This record gives sequence, structure tokens and C-alpha cells, in this order.
Amino acid sequence: MEWLSTEEIVLAFTTLVASGLLILGTLKLVRPPRPKSAPPRGGVTPRVAIAAPSVRPERPRTRQLPEDRAAIARRLGRTLLDRAVQESEPGRRRTLIYRAIACLNRGVEAAPDDEPLRDTLTAAHAALWNTYQQIGLERLAQEMPWRATALAPAEPPPGSVARATPGLERRSV
Repeated sequence: MEWLSTEEIVLAFTTLVASGLLILGTLKLVRPPRPKSAPPRGGVTPRVAIAAPSVRPERPRTRQLPEDRAAIARRLGRTLLDRAVQESEPGRRRTLIYRAIACLNRGVEAAPDDEPLRDTLTAAHAALWNTYQQIGLERLAQEMPWRATALAPAEPPPGSVARATPGLERRSV
């Protein structure tokens, strides 16, 4: 008796797998599987008590008007922005500002003409850029520790976008 080669064993195994899959596919076509919501084949279907339409409790309708969504977005965005200003870790601050901007953008989509909302969004973008600057300066100071004092950010001119965030304080590196 002679041993089979590796190629012959692989071919035989592949043929068996293909045949098994072909049989399973044919059985699925002949007798499709039941959905989970279907009643059992030989068993009794459990009855669910359905109340008359007049007795059914109504679902509370919580659909908000666009003005409400804009006000909520402004309040939540401002809260996130204030938390970001208080945060000492730049990575966490950046995450909070990202969330504030996302929230404010949804508010702007709901009420495009809301000026206080747009002002808060502008302040969030300014805070984000200040945070980017701080992160960049900290990374640069890590690479060049002998020049850390020379890399302190300059104060923005009065009336610039960076001044739109009243509580945002700059830290020296």
C-alpha cells in the first residue's frame, strides 16, 4: 500500500468540504430556515393580550422644535467649552472642544440663523486652535528643551477670534 501525497489529501479534503457546502445550500433552498419571530412548528403559539386602541397608552411625543434643539445645543456646547477651558491636560481639552463643536454644528443645522449659537461655535473653533498651538508648542519644547522659553505664544491682537472665548487662559510652556 502506498501513501497518498499531500496534494491528493488536500484535493480530497477540499472536495469533501465543497460537497458538504453544496448539500447545505440545497437543503436551505428546499426547506428555508424559519424566522425567529415565527411560531413554533408543532407547539402552541403564546397569545399576547392586545388592548383596544382606546385603552392603549399613548407614547409620549418628545419631538423638539428646531429652536429648542438650537437652545439645547448652545447650552450644552457652552458647558463643554467651559469644561475644556478648565481642563489642564491638552489632549482631554481637545476632546471636549471636539464634542462641543459637534454639538454646536448640530444646533446650527437646526437653526442656521441663530447668532448666539454661531458666536459660541466661533469661540469653540478659536479655543481649538489655541489648544492646537499649545499642544504643538509643548511637543516642540520636548524636542528642543533649550528653546522652551523662546517659544511662548504671543498674545493675540484685541478683537481677534481668539478673544471670543472669555475664560480661555493661556499657559506658558
